[in-house]
Amino acid sequence: MQTAKMTHSLLNLILKIPGIKVNRNDFFQRTFANEDIERLLAEGPLRYFGRAELDRQAALLIKNATWRSSAISFATGIPGGLAIAATLPADTTQFYAVALRLAQELGYLYGREELWNASTEKGRETLLLYLGSMLGVSGTGAMLRVLSSKLSTRVLERIPQKTLEQTLYYPLIKKVAAFFGKKISKSAFARGVSKAVPVLGGAISGGLTYATMRTMARRLQKELALGLIDAPATLKRDLKELKRLHPPT
Repeated sequence: MQTAKMTHSLLNLILKIPGIKVNRNDFFQRTFANEDIERLLAEGPLRYFGRAELDRQAALLIKNATWRSSAISFATGIPGGLAIAATLPADTTQFYAVALRLAQELGYLYGREELWNASTEKGRETLLLYLGSMLGVSGTGAMLRVLSSKLSTRVLERIPQKTLEQTLYYPLIKKVAAFFGKKISKSAFARGVSKAVPVLGGAISGGLTYATMRTMARRLQKELALGLIDAPATLKRDLKELKRLHPPT
């Protein structure tokens, strides 16, 4: 319970940082300024780019965000760097701020709808699912695909909304929150140890950030890519996985 509370507190803090919430249309206009934006928005990224180019653009997003995050971590790891007055939680906040911004961008690139049109709470829950997928929490990728699948509408009609939320959706959200709470405690300790060594500490911290961010982003990219083909077999497999992880009590 305590770790889940810490997760929501940190997430609320991160979402207050200017620029963390990514608007879908602004993202496409900013990232693909040389493209036909009207056609891109009308057709969707997959149809506009094609699968191979879509994956290449995702790799570029991951590369840029990874280097940006590593540069921040390196600076905060050196005494007298950009954030000399920052505390260790601020470093952790910066890392996950970059990760969550990247998660939204990857989501939009792989065809997800605007995250912040609905309630902030729903947007935050989707971000937690993105984060869970980045951290390798079982079931998060399946839930993201089930919620976005056009085929799932008919299937989910046979499952009462209350049952879906209580037995599958919210237990998974709580699972991610608890996992994230434990994860940031461990990562904060590891970063603190690396920064105990002046100058070299910055290099160690930056290297850890680079490897971690890239791995997390690729996990989410893989799960989102699996949802590009809205196939009955994929939906059936995802629902089976969710029911196995959270069997009715």
